[in-house]
Parts: sequence; C-alpha cells; structure tokens
Amino acid sequence: MNEKWRDYFYKGAAVFLTVAMCILFFFVVFRFREFQGYLGMVAGILMPFIYGAVIAYLLSPVCSWLELHMEQAAELSRKPEKTAEKYRRLFKGLSILISLLLFCLVIYALIAMVVPQVINSVLVLAEAMPGYVQKISAWVEELVQDNPVLVNYVEQYSEDIMNSVQDFARTHLIPNINNVISGVSASLWTMITMAKNFVIGLIVAVYLMNSRKAFRRQAGMMIRALFPDRKIAPGKEQRADWIIRELHILNAYLGGFVKGKLVDSLIIGLICMAFTAITKMPYAVLVSVVVGVTNIIPFFGPFIGAIPSAILILMVSPIQCVYFVIFVLILQQFDGNILGPKILGDTTHLNSFWVLFAILLFGGLFGIVGMVIGVPVFAFFYQLVREWMYARLGKDEKPVDSP
Repeated sequence: MNEKWRDYFYKGAAVFLTVAMCILFFFVVFRFREFQGYLGMVAGILMPFIYGAVIAYLLSPVCSWLELHMEQAAELSRKPEKTAEKYRRLFKGLSILISLLLFCLVIYALIAMVVPQVINSVLVLAEAMPGYVQKISAWVEELVQDNPVLVNYVEQYSEDIMNSVQDFARTHLIPNINNVISGVSASLWTMITMAKNFVIGLIVAVYLMNSRKAFRRQAGMMIRALFPDRKIAPGKEQRADWIIRELHILNAYLGGFVKGKLVDSLIIGLICMAFTAITKMPYAVLVSVVVGVTNIIPFFGPFIGAIPSAILILMVSPIQCVYFVIFVLILQQFDGNILGPKILGDTTHLNSFWVLFAILLFGGLFGIVGMVIGVPVFAFFYQLVREWMYARLGKDEKPVDSP
C-alpha cells in the first residue's frame, strides 16, 4: 500500500512540476515585461546581497592568494595540527581584512582622483555652454548671411522654435515642476540607497569570503544529492561530475573575462588620461573616465565613449577633436590587438559574429550589465552546444572554429 501511494505521489509531483513549468514558460514569453518587473522588485530587495556576492567574487582570488602565501611563510606543514588550525583561522581573517582594505583603498583613490575633476569639468562645461551656443549661432548667421532665402528660413524656424519652447514651458514644465523636484529628491534617495547597499554588501562579502570553502563544499554535496551516481558504461562521466566540471568552465569564462576586462579598461583609461593631459585637451579627466568606463562593454564600448567625448572637445577646439579621434582609433587598435588579448587571452573562443549577437541579445534583455556579461555567458552556452554536437557525432576532439 505504501509503495502504491508513493508511486502516486511521485507521479502527481511530476505532473504538478510539468504544469508549473509550462505556466512559467507562458508567463515569461507572453508577459515578459511583467516578469522583468517582478525580477526587478526581487533584485531591489536582494541588492545588498548582490553587491556582496560581486565583491566577494572579485576579491576571492586575492584572498586565497594571500591566505596561501601566509600559510607557506609560516610553514604550517611542520606544525602540530591544532596549532596549524589556529594559524589557518588567523590567516583567513587577515587575508579577508587585507583584501577588503585594498578594495576600499582602490575605490577611495578612484573617487578622490576622479570625482573632483569630473565635477570641475562639468561646472566648466556648464559655464561655457552659453558661449558655445553663441559661437554656433554666429557660425550659422555667417553661413546664411549671403543667402536671403536661407535667412528667411532660419528666422521663420527660429520663431517657431521659440514659440514651441514657450508653449512647452507654459503647458508642461511649469505645471509639472513638482514632478521635477520629486525626481531630484528620488535621485538623491537613490544615491543614499546605493551607499547603504554598498556598505551592507561589504558586510555580506565578509561572510561569503569567510565561508567560501564551506559554500563550495555544500554546493558540491547538493549537486551529488540531486544527481546521484548511477551505473554507466566505462569511460562515461557521472552527471554530477559533468555539472561540476561545467560550472568550473563557466567560472573560468565569467571570472576571467570580467576581471580581465576591468584591468584592461583601467589601463586604457590611464593611457587616455596621460595623453589628454600631455596634449592639454579640455575635460581631460572627464573624457578619460568616459573612455575607460565604456571600454568595459565589448565591441560597442569604444564607440559609446568616444562619440560624446569627441563632441565635448569639438565645442572647444575642432583641431584637438581631430587629434582625439585619431588617438582613440589608435588606442582601440592597440587594445583590441595587443593589450586585450594579452590580458584576457582567448577566454571565450567566440568569433566576431557571435560576440556581436551576444552583446545585442543580452544588452536588450538586461541592459548595460547584460552587455558586459553577455559574451562570457553566451560563450558558455556555445561551448555546451558544441560539446553536445560533437558527442552526438561521436567525436572526442573538441572542434576548432574556422576563421
């Protein structure tokens, strides 16, 4: 009787899970905006944990390296086990503390160097904007002064534009001034919330780094519990071993790409800052920050950062704008062909078409974050499909992508 009810239970659970997955799939496909809203709400609640997980993920290699070298320097292998265990706990705490201090020091140094210069550049730009408008107006007047027909068109459209601006201010801006003030207040509250989440994220990162080995062991036990060993043919791989191996590959793709891209973008930003400072270009720090930050985005990043930067320089000096564009083209060639491959290596094994596809797909789904992590994540799925395909074809060797 118990066997019969147990069989009914498993069959009912299977039917329930199948129906639930079908409903979830329907909801994701046909109610994707609502699904994104729910995900955003959950992500907002868990944002401190997301910050902490990202910080812990980035600092774990540094923490492990420090811990290993401390243990080697103390020669724990020659000490009694109890004494060695005490030292291991001490070294673990010291490595976590040093890693967080280095992280906070880097963040503080970047803020101390960049933020004042960026604020100063923005203030100078705001003060100079009326002069730029006058220069553009004078250039347009000089261009059309010898053509009465163009003068009439300019005067006519100028009057229409002024009327449109006045109508917009009277019908939209003034009645919604409270909404503008509310938006400014919301922006300030967002900055405060981000600072709070960051501080809590540092605390979460401490717990995650302290328990990283335990979490790794528990994750492995959970995978083996869900996918127990079974009788298989000699030479075949257990499902749990396959999942763990693929997770290691995903970690190699994602971790190597993101960490390498951060270092690569920092170097590009510093090179740009040195060039713009030596050539005395306007808004040197602001332009360098924009170029360095947008360089994190593969493929489109250089164009996203260079276009607004070139426009800023163009309003001050057209000839320096030409020099800057030439410099950016040379810099991106250096980054794409020398610096990037040297730092990142061939971590994704994707050709240019799939890189572009991954950026557009993940960028459309998840925004800037999707554009950053889209390439390594898509490379992982690409690798899974490639392994499946070659396994079905009965080939043991991994394929080599053709040019």
